[in-house]
Order: sequence, then C-alpha cells, then structure tokens
Amino acid sequence: MGPAVTERERMDMSLADRGFTGHTRDAIWASATSILSRGPLATDAGATTGLALGYVQSGKTTAITALIAAAADAGYRIVVAMLGSTNLLLDQNQERLATALGLDTREDYRWVSMPNVAGVAKTKELKNWLARDRTLLLPVLKHPGRIEALAKTLAAAGAAELPVLIVDDEADQASLNTQIKQGNESRTYEAVSQLRTLVPRHLYVQFTATPYAPLLLDPDDHLKPDFVELLHPGPGYTGGREFFIEHADLVVRPIPTLDEQQPRTLPTQLPRSLVEAFGSFVAGTSLLLAKDKDAAPVSMLVHSTQRNDVQARYHFLLQRLVRRWTEAALGAPDVSALPKEVLEERKRITDAGAHDLPDDIFLEQVGLVLCETTLWLVNSVSDINKVDWHLAPVHVLVGGNKLDRGFTVEGLTVTYMNRPPSEQIDTLEQRARAFGYRQDLLPYCQFFASPRTLKVLREIVDTEYDLRANLRDWLAEGHGVSSWADHVGLLLPQGTRPTRQAVLGVLSKFNEKPGWHQLRRPSLQVSDREANASIVDRLGLPDAPTLSYGRLDHPTLTLKLADVVERVLSLWRGAAPGSSPGWRQAELVDLLERLPHQHLAVPVILMEHPNGGPRDREWDPELGFVNLMQGADPVHSAGKPWYPGDRAVGGVAADAERVVVQIHRVKSTQPGIVPELFTLAVHAGRRAIVRKDRHERT
Repeated sequence: MGPAVTERERMDMSLADRGFTGHTRDAIWASATSILSRGPLATDAGATTGLALGYVQSGKTTAITALIAAAADAGYRIVVAMLGSTNLLLDQNQERLATALGLDTREDYRWVSMPNVAGVAKTKELKNWLARDRTLLLPVLKHPGRIEALAKTLAAAGAAELPVLIVDDEADQASLNTQIKQGNESRTYEAVSQLRTLVPRHLYVQFTATPYAPLLLDPDDHLKPDFVELLHPGPGYTGGREFFIEHADLVVRPIPTLDEQQPRTLPTQLPRSLVEAFGSFVAGTSLLLAKDKDAAPVSMLVHSTQRNDVQARYHFLLQRLVRRWTEAALGAPDVSALPKEVLEERKRITDAGAHDLPDDIFLEQVGLVLCETTLWLVNSVSDINKVDWHLAPVHVLVGGNKLDRGFTVEGLTVTYMNRPPSEQIDTLEQRARAFGYRQDLLPYCQFFASPRTLKVLREIVDTEYDLRANLRDWLAEGHGVSSWADHVGLLLPQGTRPTRQAVLGVLSKFNEKPGWHQLRRPSLQVSDREANASIVDRLGLPDAPTLSYGRLDHPTLTLKLADVVERVLSLWRGAAPGSSPGWRQAELVDLLERLPHQHLAVPVILMEHPNGGPRDREWDPELGFVNLMQGADPVHSAGKPWYPGDRAVGGVAADAERVVVQIHRVKSTQPGIVPELFTLAVHAGRRAIVRKDRHERT
C-alpha cells in the first residue's frame, strides 16, 4: 500500500476538480497554515482566539473546511464546529462540511461526525471513537443548552488533555455577551466560556465577514481576538464594491421609497417594483438556463420585514402572481402576449450583455421557468427546516431574519429588499446575500432596494475596505489587535452604528453629527500665527479669484482632498488637543485621509471682511472667538442681494457629503487682545470615525 493521502491532499484534489485555480488553493491553505501556527500544537499557548475575516458570500465555508482538514493533519483529534444559531443554518453548513470532507463516501474510517452530542451514552461513544483513533467532528447548534451539554460530554470523555479546534461561524452573531452593560453574562456567551474552560488546550477561531463587534470588544473579553487572518476570495468574486459601485448601473435597481414595507401594514397587493423584480427574475432565468442548464438552481430572494404574518402575505400574493403568469405564458399565441414586465426586463438584460433567444424559444423557456418556480416561506413559524434545492431548478425564497446571516441562497440572481434599512451596518451587510457570483453572470443579477438602503450599502463598501486596509497596516506595524479599536477604529456612514449596542461598552465617535468643525481658540503665539499665514500665502489664497456667494464674494481655490489634508490641515499650527473647544485636529485629519475618492475637488475659501481686511469678532479667553462664522442676513427679499451665512458657503446645503475648508481672517473687537490671524472651519462630510472609548476602562 502506498502512503495514506492527507486531508489536505484529498481536499485539494476536490477543489481542483471544482475549478479552483492553483493560486486560489494556495491562498486557502496559506490561511489555514497561518491560523494553525497560533494554536496549542504550534505554540506554548493554552488557549488562543483568532478572527478569520472574509467577505459576505465569499466562500468562508471552504476556508473553514480547509482549516479543519489541515487541523486533522496537524494532530487535532477533536473539532467543535458551531455552525449556526438556527437548525436551518446548522443543517445547511453541516451538510456542506460533510460533503467537502467526503464523510459520506469515504471508506478509510478516519472521521466520525457527531452533531449536538449530549448525555452518558454519547460520552461513552465519544470515548470509544477516540480510543479507536478517529478524528471527531462535533457540529453543534449555537444554543446555550447544546453548547453546555457538549462541554460536559467532552470533559467526561477526558478531552481536557487533547488539543481541540473550535470553529465559530458567523461569530459576531450569537456568541457575544449581550448583557455586558448590565454587568452580567448572557447564556450563550457563558456556555461558550464554559466550553473553553473545560477544554483548555484549544484554538478558537471566529469566522465572519462583519467583524465590527468582535474587534470592538473590551480587551478582557475572552472572545476578543488575539490575532486576525484576512481571507481572500477567489478570482471573479463579486461583492459590495462590484454590486454597488463598479457595476451599479448594471445591477442596482432603486425602488420607490413608498414601496418600503411599513412595520404594521399587511400588503393587499404586491408593490409595483416587486412585480418588476419578479419579471426580471423570470426573464433572466429563462435566458440563463437556455444558455447553461448547469446554472440551476437559480433563485430569487424577497426580504420585506421581520414579521412572519407580512412574509406570509407576500408569499401568498407571489403564489397568485406565479399562477396568473403561468397561465398567460402557456396560453400565449406568441411572445407579445407575455407579461410586459417580462418583456421589458428581457430587453434590459440583453442590452446589458446577456445572450438573447429567438422569440419562440424565449416563450417556451418562460413557460418552463414559471412552471418550475417553487416558492418557499422561510421563517420561524413555517414548517420548512431545509430548502431542498434538488426539487426544482427555479426557487423564490420569502423570508426575513432567518435568511439574513450565513444562509446561502443557491444561485441567487435577483434580490428584492423593501425592508427599511437597519442602522446596524453588520446586519444590513449580512442581508445583502446577493454577492458571490462570477462577473460574467452580472447581467442576470439585479438588486432592488430603496434609495436609503442603497445609499448605506454603497457607503458600507468604504467601511469594509477601510477596515481591512487599516487593520492590515496596524498589524504589519507590530501593534496588537486589542489596541486597533482604541487608536484606529471604524469609518461609518452617517446615522449608522457598527453593531448591536448590547454587546459593546462605550464607544467614542467623531463627526457623528455632521457639521462644521471650528478652531475657535487658535494659538496666539507669534510663531504659530506666522506659520499659518505662510500656509495661506503658499496656497495663493489671498490672490485667488473671488466667487459670488450671494451678497458677499470670497476668494476661492479648488484643491484635491488629498492636497487639502497635506498642504493645509496637517500643517496647521497651534491646535493641540484640548486647546480649543470641540476642535480635534488629529481626528479630523484621520477622517479626511480615510474618505474615499481623495482626488475629488474641495473648495478652500478665504473668509474676510468685504474690504479685504480681517473680520472683527468678540474674544473670550476661555472659549475663543464668539460667533466665528457669520450668520445669514435676516431678510431675504426677492431680487435683492442676500447672504445665506458662512455655514452655507461651499455648497454644503445642497450636498451634505461635501468637504469644505474655510480659512477665516479675524481679529478681536477689543483692541490689542487678539491681533490679526487666520483660523479654520472645516465641513467634513457625513462619515464618522468610531473607536472604543478608552476612558471607560481607566
């Protein structure tokens, strides 16, 4: 007999058969090796916590399976896999793991899978398999009772001396302590802690695409990661950047705000935009399956609310629409008799690059797709515990929270999300289950949502990439994960929060309520005043062309955002922390440096007296200049010059996202108190920096 095939070799061959390139496979195994290098078999550490950070729908299950396979080769005899907080999710992930590891087809007797183990009988069975040199895969529901039972079983079976790999999928969801602000421990969090205590030699790896909560935990939280592994999707992955920025004109379909589902309203008919979305799904699926039958299953997701009764009404109304369209398609004498929504979407999809069909074949395909459309109501009161993708080639899933996080909708092409947007970016990002397709299938993919939802999803893309880039840089500089949240933190869209408030302590926020940042109390030191005047002169601002802002004209330059930060804000002198009320120059520079589109134009405006001299302002020794920014004229008469006030100068009234820098030339009204000098007012747009508040722990 030849040498035994390792778990890595076995899985690597399977990945190659599935079309994974050598480069992609190498990256998968490199991540697995890197994670295992932090565990008890490679270090002296008893217990280590890691965070494996991927993208939504980017193949985290493949990364988890590879880690488990590599762990088995390395000598881990027990793998605990917390694969979901619902049976639907647990069953899906457990089945995918078993298939990837070949547990149902292998004959080498290497593995034993024992889900949700508990009790005396299972303890004896577990001990028996360990004695027979098996590697145990222990999938468990993320539920306190199940985890506690597993922990006791492992302890009774003598597993305390064995190295254990614990995998926590969607780790930011149910494992965290939701009673931190009450000074208590929630049941699931307590159960996980008990499990970790009873198997002290373990590597605990959290997998998620939305790591905001784990990264913002207090340093003494046992789930705070000690290290982070950045997972990389394979070539062709389509995520938030591809959907909402690069190919938004192809994929994104805004729906009327009035079509957002209201919390307490049962719909009597389908929103017009949902009928259009279903027309897009029918047309796209007909074209796609005619081109490639192996593309099945193809699916549509309808996410309207968390309320079960409203979901049930959508399910009923969609059933009625499918029956009506099926009858129309099967009885149609020609393609023109098809619903107009199908015909309009056919044109849209083929104009976007999809392969078209002759009319008679398209008509036949539409009839087939409608006949095969299988509707699923997936929520906490429906009796569906598993979506059987093998029943039909075409599926429509209607649901809410049960489909939010971790659940993979096979072959998803059309998403209709008329649920009002969540303030929590991890929740909203996880709802966008549409990601993962190859770019060549984008013409068939459509994402229907309200402008409010789409705006936040676009801005979350910036949050996601900013987090990964700054976290990578921070770790590369030799800093620890625990200090990242204090010093770097998150760049968030305005009006949002990173995660559930219940799982975090106090956060500090900069620019949470967008507006003007004013340096009211600038330095009076001669050297600082001269240095700032030199900045203004080097810009050429005093000689810049004047622009009309109503009754007043102001010299105005236009610079790139990156240049404004480099040439003005980073160099501005005399604004040490605490020197001026509300002015936080380091945070302001950090925020502006992290904004996307550093090449965009920023107006730099010299605010001075109309005669060219400094403005006179009252000076308070403690607070600085009073009313630094001039207000609007009290009366606005039609046809007469009027000034809207400094706060409106620069275009922020029309575009609150805009960055504007005003340089104010001022002196005190009291002679000799404050000589002429320059100071700043900056409008920083509508993004916020959120950090862990260090003061609460001092």
